[in-house]
Amino acid sequence: MAIGLVSEIAQIPGPRDAQFSDLIIDGIGVFGALGLVAALDPGVRPHLRRVTRVLLLASAGTALAVAVIPSLWLSYALVQQYRAFPTLLTFEHAWERAIYDQSKNRRPVLMATPAHWPDANGTISRSRESGRRGTFISLKPMADWSEYRKLSFVAASAGETFEFVVRIKDIWQKKTEKQPARFYKRFHVRPEPERYTINFAEIEAQASDGPFDFSRVQSILLTAAKPGSRVEILLDDFRLEK
Repeated sequence: MAIGLVSEIAQIPGPRDAQFSDLIIDGIGVFGALGLVAALDPGVRPHLRRVTRVLLLASAGTALAVAVIPSLWLSYALVQQYRAFPTLLTFEHAWERAIYDQSKNRRPVLMATPAHWPDANGTISRSRESGRRGTFISLKPMADWSEYRKLSFVAASAGETFEFVVRIKDIWQKKTEKQPARFYKRFHVRPEPERYTINFAEIEAQASDGPFDFSRVQSILLTAAKPGSRVEILLDDFRLEK
């Protein structure tokens, strides 16, 4: 628990976010491990009634599952994300949910791909903007984009034509005190699906706060240009291209 507490405190000044929920998970894991050891230890078992030992084993096993399974699932998702790269997000796989859940934003709603969509198979995202911030989706992709020259995705309005913004940010580098470079671009989205492309030359020319580091990309954020407008967007197939 002490190591977990120190780890969370150490994240406060850096680019990672300290989470109280992570400390709770650490505590659950510690309880599960100690409970399992106590229930199986030959020196402790004679002092426990059979019912007590069974309950301890059940509760300790449940605690360990609660603590370990999310980490194992995220590890599996990261491996799958690496294998799918340079495709960043397709909304076709259950493991992708773990990737965009890292952003701590609500999950986009999945829907069957409409008949008029470029790829009529599988599922896409139907995302409503989140009100005050206007967020449709926040994605933490594979970080190294240095071998690619553009980002593309498919989008369509779920209703009227409106304007949305793509925001891309690289990582704050503590050693050099380099602030995150940020890129913003506005698009109009219409009811007809269209592939939108951002050339990295645009990012290099327009990024704020210094040169953009394509080897250390932190996030992609899609937001409504006018938060609170209650618009919805259909999204699919985020990928890098050479």
